[in-house]
Amino acid sequence: MPVAPDPKTPAGPSRPLGSPEIPQFHLPGAGGKGVYAPRLYGAASIHFGDKRRRVDETLRVAFVLSLEPAAKTIDWESARAIATAPDQLVKDAPVRANYQPLPSAAMELKTFTRWAKAFDRWLARTQRLEVAPKTESAEASTIGPRRGGVSVELVAVVWELT
Repeated sequence: MPVAPDPKTPAGPSRPLGSPEIPQFHLPGAGGKGVYAPRLYGAASIHFGDKRRRVDETLRVAFVLSLEPAAKTIDWESARAIATAPDQLVKDAPVRANYQPLPSAAMELKTFTRWAKAFDRWLARTQRLEVAPKTESAEASTIGPRRGGVSVELVAVVWELT
């Protein structure tokens, strides 16, 4: 009976390859020693608008989510916000290190596409902009993105040195 790979055991010194249609990058600024762990990265522009409140603002956001070795599904609710924009991601590893295994689901284009769509829906459902009150006695309120206001810039596998 085959033994499943231990998620803490490095897969090896080279990056696991997935489908060529699925982008892979490294998070910048990694220093020191460790092992590269796979993450799901999502970045988007979100447009908030409300004519009545005179709001017309676009925010850029980015999130990463741990990819567990046996992951078939993901939950963007457990993602953490990061300040790394898509143009700051790097193709080549900043330092030499071993890599943890890449979940097989993260190598399948169909599954990856489903994860990207889930990111878009999650942003539309959860992202809010606080709107300052017009008067001192009024309370601040929040608004969601405009209809069609979420524009996903990139969903990719990124490697983070841990």
